[in-house]
Amino acid sequence: MEAIHLGSIDTFRFEEERLLAHAAVLIVGKDYVAALAIVTARGRSFWVDREWRRQAQWEACRLMAELGLELERVRAALGRMGTDPAKWLAAYTAEDGWHRADGLQRRLEAWVAKMDDEPEAEQALAVIRQEHEHLLRTMADGFAKALSASAWTVPGALHQTRIYPEVVQAMGGRVAWFFVDAMRYEMGVELARQIEGAKDLRVRAAVAALPSITPVGMAALLPGASASFDLTDAKGKLAARIEGTDMKDSAERMRFLKAKVPDAVEMTLGKLLGNAPPKVRKEIGSASLVVIRSQEIDFAGETDSDLLARQVMDSVIGNLARAVRKLAAAGIEHFVITADHGHQFAIRKDDDMKTDSPGGVTLDLHRRCWIGHGGSTPTGTVRVAGAELGYHADLDYVFPTGLGVFKAGGSLSFHHGGFSLQELAIPVLSLRLAAGKPAEVVGVQVRIEGYPPAVTNRTFGLKLAAAGDLLATEPIALRVLLMAGAEEVGRAGMALGSAFDRDKGILTLALGAEASVGMMLTNDACQSLRVVVLDAHTDTVLAESDELPVKLGI
Repeated sequence: MEAIHLGSIDTFRFEEERLLAHAAVLIVGKDYVAALAIVTARGRSFWVDREWRRQAQWEACRLMAELGLELERVRAALGRMGTDPAKWLAAYTAEDGWHRADGLQRRLEAWVAKMDDEPEAEQALAVIRQEHEHLLRTMADGFAKALSASAWTVPGALHQTRIYPEVVQAMGGRVAWFFVDAMRYEMGVELARQIEGAKDLRVRAAVAALPSITPVGMAALLPGASASFDLTDAKGKLAARIEGTDMKDSAERMRFLKAKVPDAVEMTLGKLLGNAPPKVRKEIGSASLVVIRSQEIDFAGETDSDLLARQVMDSVIGNLARAVRKLAAAGIEHFVITADHGHQFAIRKDDDMKTDSPGGVTLDLHRRCWIGHGGSTPTGTVRVAGAELGYHADLDYVFPTGLGVFKAGGSLSFHHGGFSLQELAIPVLSLRLAAGKPAEVVGVQVRIEGYPPAVTNRTFGLKLAAAGDLLATEPIALRVLLMAGAEEVGRAGMALGSAFDRDKGILTLALGAEASVGMMLTNDACQSLRVVVLDAHTDTVLAESDELPVKLGI
């Protein structure tokens, strides 16, 4: 019997397996609407609901179908865009813009990386990856032509060098300013969804300074960059220059910032999350500006491990949201979160992506840009003089087109430095969050049951039960996380018996009810972890498990 003709009861286990295989065949044939309809109607059944591994397979198929639909929607719009880069940026960053395809692709790849079993829809996954890569290349080529026609500027767009005066200083009061290395626009949009209780929340796009690499983008965020920003040859090394000061690394950039804002305090995201609240309050004191630096996305992406990159990128967003709430509890009310650059992210690793570097006198070489003097302009690249980018130093910049990269070492899946929308469009989040210790959650008790004595699979199940006294009657919104020390290494991926918002990671549980929750380990580098249940609005810990050893593969 054809899978589509199977009944809706799923009496036998083979029925859901046949239906899932049929949905995969539809995806291969690019009939995403029909595939999604099957997943929506049949992805829950007697057999699926009893095995988290089966649920993970169906969820992977759902993500493939949703991404396929989004790719088709974006592809249909590309041919009408013309050569105005402002229109390209607006289409990419609109509320329902093209960035949604990047977000779905990241979620799909992160999900597949967390699964203990290979996706059964293997051919469907290969097709979706190929379609996504084709769209990335088409989008990159089209935007590059528009950007070149507009003299490498995006008229009317917020430029990275103006974020400090126009956003940070405009906030007023004490501000926490997050510098998140390599956070692309869609990640900023998801982060905004995870910050509960934010007021005056705004997500806008800025255009990163070219080339889109860390020494350039981080310097472009500094005070004074809006009036005086240049790139120069500092004794054979690329340096950013602001008001006559050359800066080649993070230490020099932070010294410059503190000279401009003497009471500024800076720390890494890891340090902030690892410190106890009293120590955080002591560290920041009465500083008018608190700078939080995060390198986790870029560090993971630059490794040669695609698996690590896909896992870590999905957990950084939750850690950033927790960091915002932690600073609010320490007395900070105003927040700005932005990035030095974004990134392109695909899975293919073929050598036809690579091109030889231009040679000549090289100051800096990255996968997506070469900076120096002279040299050649290899096929598949574009050469831009420094003056065309608004810089005074006599430097040349060569960028690969499309998805091309130079033979420069590092990952072929994750790269940046060029002028695609994914690399240049960076998020700028601004918001207020009530300062001070959040109110305690009164009259609610949460129990965690049924978790394993050790984590031997990236996916495992547990049960949550919530109870309340006479003062507590409303359902409670929860975040269920896997924590290794102070860092998030996983979270709930699925839930039965309660409402579950996948985008926000929030489970809404009625008091007196019980829910089965599927946990997904997103960073398996930890040796042990614990399950932590938080109130979604205040981050109050409502329950946590014992410390569980991580023994994958055993």
